[in-house]
Amino acid sequence: MSDARELATVELLGALAYGQLRSYAATARLIELASDVRRADAIATVAAAEYDAYRLLAGHLAGLTQLPLAVMERQKPAFDQYFDRAPLDDRLGAAVFFALGLPIAADFARAVAPRLDESTAAVVLEALATREDFEQGAIEALREQLVDAASNERARHLNADLLGRALTTYQHVVSDSDALRVLFASGPEETESAERRVKRLAIEVLGEHRRRTVALGLEDLEDVT
Repeated sequence: MSDARELATVELLGALAYGQLRSYAATARLIELASDVRRADAIATVAAAEYDAYRLLAGHLAGLTQLPLAVMERQKPAFDQYFDRAPLDDRLGAAVFFALGLPIAADFARAVAPRLDESTAAVVLEALATREDFEQGAIEALREQLVDAASNERARHLNADLLGRALTTYQHVVSDSDALRVLFASGPEETESAERRVKRLAIEVLGEHRRRTVALGLEDLEDVT
């Protein structure tokens, strides 16, 4: 791996690790919203898995740099801006966040993994893209709360806000670091520019997100095709 790609990999892992740390904190916060102990216990199990995913990413990062926490610190402002406004004060807001907000990280992981070295790709996918049961459960939990026009409209509003802030975070990370441009640099047989590939990455992640909103009836199919 070239020095430039190694540095880019470290920067990307720092972003993913800190984002996952905030994801763990957001999940744990939901315990207080649980309607009974059974649900609280289920949420605690999910929170523990989120923490394990964070430790996996942070551990791999520590194997690549002697200053893993400093790397994560550089990513803190962008991700704090996203998570600090997560709608976790009531059940519908939390359901939207977990069904439509958090899976964006898994979509990103799947899209970026082919540009990483084999060991890093395996860690990123294990940490972020192996939660299909949790994601499906979150979708169903949100679907159960979409009971009338008012709940659907509020869910649309919350989703639009989440997506807007996710895109802002992505743009901030891209502008603040050339990590993605380095990782997506064209090979000798590729003609598409790195900038174009990074933009296409965002479009791919956005498409996966919108397919979820279509499945929930929050968007029309023609809006995403």
